[in-house]
Amino acid sequence: MIFNKYLVNLMMEMDNKGVITRKSQSVYKSSLGFFLALKWLKSFDLIECDGVNKDRLKRWKLNDRGKKVVFHLKSVRRILLEVKNG
Repeated sequence: MIFNKYLVNLMMEMDNKGVITRKSQSVYKSSLGFFLALKWLKSFDLIECDGVNKDRLKRWKLNDRGKKVVFHLKSVRRILLEVKNG
């Protein structure tokens, strides 16, 4: 898996919501895609498990390293929008 817009959107959603579960996220339609994305994010130490909710679904959140990456991704988005809007 490569770093793509879905991973970026998932990380942005984690940043906005604080924590997400398989059911609360809105980026991936399939559970398989979601779990593959989690595996990739965990392999680069960008997320961590924050326990389970009442439905026994794992809660995932960005760790400090993941928050730094999201900060830089937001900066890149701002720069790209500036270029696009001229």
